[in-house]
Amino acid sequence: MRLTNLSVSNFQGVKSAELPLPTAIGFITGDNYAGKSTIAEAVRMALLGSAERVSLKKELGQVVRDGAKLGSAAVEVDGAPVAIALPSGKRSGEEAVPASPALPYVLSPELFAAAKPDDRRQLLFTLTGTRATPDEIERRLLERGCHKMLVAQMKPILRGGFAAGAEFAKKQATEAKGAWRGVTNETWGSQKGETWQAEVPAYDQAGLDAAQTELAAIEVRMEAAAKAVGALEQQLRAYQGQKDQLAAIQERAGRLDSLRAKLQCDQQDLDTWTAKVQELQAKAGTGPRQGLVHDLARCLAEAYEASSFSAEMGEQIDCVLDAYEAQYGKLDATGDPEAAAALPKAIEARDLSARAAENCRRDIAAAEAAAEDLKSRAVPEAVADEDVAAARAHLAGLRNERAEAYAEVDALLAAKQASVGAAQRTRNAAEYHAEVMAWDAIGSALSPDGIPGEILAKALQPFNDELVAMSDCAGWPLVQIDGDMAITAGGRAYRLLSESEKWRADALLALAIAHLSGLRCAILDRFDCLNLAGRSEILGLLDALAADGDIDTVLLLGTLKAAPAAPSEAFTVYWIEQGRAGAAQLKEAA
Repeated sequence: MRLTNLSVSNFQGVKSAELPLPTAIGFITGDNYAGKSTIAEAVRMALLGSAERVSLKKELGQVVRDGAKLGSAAVEVDGAPVAIALPSGKRSGEEAVPASPALPYVLSPELFAAAKPDDRRQLLFTLTGTRATPDEIERRLLERGCHKMLVAQMKPILRGGFAAGAEFAKKQATEAKGAWRGVTNETWGSQKGETWQAEVPAYDQAGLDAAQTELAAIEVRMEAAAKAVGALEQQLRAYQGQKDQLAAIQERAGRLDSLRAKLQCDQQDLDTWTAKVQELQAKAGTGPRQGLVHDLARCLAEAYEASSFSAEMGEQIDCVLDAYEAQYGKLDATGDPEAAAALPKAIEARDLSARAAENCRRDIAAAEAAAEDLKSRAVPEAVADEDVAAARAHLAGLRNERAEAYAEVDALLAAKQASVGAAQRTRNAAEYHAEVMAWDAIGSALSPDGIPGEILAKALQPFNDELVAMSDCAGWPLVQIDGDMAITAGGRAYRLLSESEKWRADALLALAIAHLSGLRCAILDRFDCLNLAGRSEILGLLDALAADGDIDTVLLLGTLKAAPAAPSEAFTVYWIEQGRAGAAQLKEAA
């Protein structure tokens, strides 16, 4: 990836910088606060599309130089312009940027050492073209003696890589440990799981047989006792019913004399009120005056007045009319108003007396029937409450005996089951333990120290070889990466290195990544942390790489007192001052 021109406008501390790059190395220097690191950030932002000093897109306005409204950063990649506008964040030409996972690491060398070991490992796999297909991983697992069926079971998971496979194996091992614990009621351990056996409890078969026999006998006695209680309860209910019925019959028969006396009184009242009603009807003239009898009476009276009859016939007519008037009143009578007023109450009293007499006759008939029933009814056989209570208590006692017998039988059966199942528990525990060990073996094989380490060893060799060559060329302590992805320089862990030692290691790592990835591009900022000898060494290394055609573009940035002379034809030197860049004068580096 060759960068042929850099253009930065109103970007943080840089007001304007136009930097053509006709050579492989852009040597950008200046004093503090001049904008050197800003140019490096601008290049990264144009190529990667992300800002470093703000996290949100709406904050991109803060990246624009103070006092300006618009800014931009543009890079020509192999002659194609790639730019980002500020504060909109709109990019253009990004398709010209190689889609390489190594790009962030060559633009910011310190990122590789800061990355997680798994991320470094994955990057090296990609850079070296090392691939581990599910078939290849399966083959290596089987070569290590891993369980064939379990390997086949998890093969689809291996498409997600070693980490996914190791996580799956770990989860399966955890589930198998849980199953082992469910069988043993203990926490799994590798040594414990290897030797664990279920304790075989003793049980009394003769005692179990005797307890079951006793339980059956109790249930037979319980059945008989339950029937006895049911019979007694039925007899008690029958006795109570007969007793209550007899009392009701006796009470009904005992009222016979009083009912007869009452009937006599009710009949007298009825006769009295019947006569009273007839009397009042006659006086009131309220007897029925419609119908055939009244029509005949009127015709007879009219005929008597209009015709002459024999004396004997006249007497007969008089007798009939007298009888009519006695019952209904005179034909032309208007009636007694007082009698008419008293008549409704008299009729009501007569009807009430009639109903009372009828009801009394009915009660007398029922009492007479009850008296006859008493003559033929036998006295019911008595059942004592104490007998029923005693039978119930006996049944309850048998139930308690049965509960105790059941408990004894259950305990003996549990002991027998535990004894019989102990061997099965031991077998189950052994199977789950074997499954745990099998999954653990697979998980270990898929861990970074296992198969990935084997594959990575091959992937690391060309990378470490590249680091050896560059370390020798620069005359710096040897930088290497081991199978755990630990970085060392001169045999010392990266975290123990000084600032300048870390810078040297980061620079070599970035240049090696740039070479293996094919990007052939890097940004090395803050080289001024090196002493004079170190600065000469990095200049010599870059010059050698450019001469051998191993790099397309490297931006080397740092603070100097004055613009340096170009160390060789491979360098284009720029001096940054007050946010502006221009061609440098040939001066000695401070």
